Amino acid sequence: MTLRTSLLLISAITVYRIVMLHFDGTDLFVDEAQYWLWSTHLDFGYYSKPPMIAWVIHLFTAIGGGSQDIFWIRVASPLFHMATAMLLIPATTRLTGSQQAGAWTGLSYATLPGVALSSVFMSTDTILFPFLALTLLCYSHLIERRSMGYAVLMGVAIGCGTLSKYAMLYFAGTAIIAAIALPKARIALRDAALAAVATVVVIAPNIWWNATHGGATLKHTSENADWHGLNFKVGKAVEFIGSQFGVVGPVLFAALLIVFYRLVRGRASTTEKHLFILSWPIILAIIFQALMSRAYANWAATAYAAGTMLAVYYLLKASPRALTASLVINGIIALLFPLLTTIPRDVTLPNGQSVLARYLGRSDLSWAIASTAARAGTATVVADNRDILADLFHTLRDEPFTIKARTSGGFPRNYYEQEFPLTSAMGNETVLYVTGANLVCQGSVVDPVADLTPKDGYLAGRKLKAYAVPASCLTNQVT
Repeated sequence: MTLRTSLLLISAITVYRIVMLHFDGTDLFVDEAQYWLWSTHLDFGYYSKPPMIAWVIHLFTAIGGGSQDIFWIRVASPLFHMATAMLLIPATTRLTGSQQAGAWTGLSYATLPGVALSSVFMSTDTILFPFLALTLLCYSHLIERRSMGYAVLMGVAIGCGTLSKYAMLYFAGTAIIAAIALPKARIALRDAALAAVATVVVIAPNIWWNATHGGATLKHTSENADWHGLNFKVGKAVEFIGSQFGVVGPVLFAALLIVFYRLVRGRASTTEKHLFILSWPIILAIIFQALMSRAYANWAATAYAAGTMLAVYYLLKASPRALTASLVINGIIALLFPLLTTIPRDVTLPNGQSVLARYLGRSDLSWAIASTAARAGTATVVADNRDILADLFHTLRDEPFTIKARTSGGFPRNYYEQEFPLTSAMGNETVLYVTGANLVCQGSVVDPVADLTPKDGYLAGRKLKAYAVPASCLTNQVT
């Protein structure tokens, strides 16, 4: 594997992903639609995430001539992953002392199943990774020699990564552990201080935003942990560990497990120990989170920048054939994911449901709601479901509808309740309320004007009804 070959293949994969994105037949996922809406209202923070993803979508839709189509909302994903892969090449080369490891790591990262999936959709992990890769590159220089320039650049990269997703801060924790455990992993105190100051300067606007919005993002992030005492849900932890074979591929994650075993047995090299510290503590932290409550497969994503370096470095020495097999397996998956999005309704599970059902049926439901509202003679649509609200805003963006979220009182449960709540100011104006529950207003049962139960897609078979009622029925919380 040469540097030239690695760069050419990474570029080819990226071009393929962008071309296939042009033929993508899926709808925006609920999170993607929310990020898009944020991008139309630029700010230093948002309800559930820091602001970088909104800024990026805003930039790329502007590059697209102001188009709000799905292509321009998602096109940054393959480009950001390409940038990450290319930055990991020199970072890996410096941290391992092997050009082969650098070339293999860049290409291996570009073909990770998790990267293949997130390259066809838009996520905060995607936006975070180039900044994480840049941080590792700066770090690889700083552990060798003092440099004010690299120190400030690393701080800016950490800050931008934190503005993408707070999980970026895991790096600081792993770097501190590495500095304590390994003399070769220590950064000069002056450079560490410069990096810390630069980080704080970059994230200061988001800190200010949280301080003036009730700590909304921080509150949401902490609530995601959902701890209720010491539960030790072993099944959840096992499920999370199993999911990591799918995130990075079976061969690479198996290699990471082998290195873990080697470390426990005292057989790991200094380089393996270093890369282990930069990756495995994150995985272990999420395993513990799964034991306490739950953990999604992507929650340990930040481990796999250094984690891919570690797996590749080990396999190059222990089993080059296994590394080639990993590239073949992951490469096939990397080719299939973009293709799958072009025929999302044609690939189904045994029960007949599309493999990509969660990305289908959203715009169809929004158009059905719009038609129902028009027949009911109202231009105001109210919903209590975040998924429905998210797509309504995007699909009906050019239509003359006002969209509101029904609140339950107290702290907003989502961005829509925070920014677009239905209030008593609407009085008795007729609205179309979409919900899965029966509605009682002023002691009387209200008959729905339409049954909107989807026949396919993400809400297939879920009962949904539309009610044409005065807004006061909903703002008075009489249900």
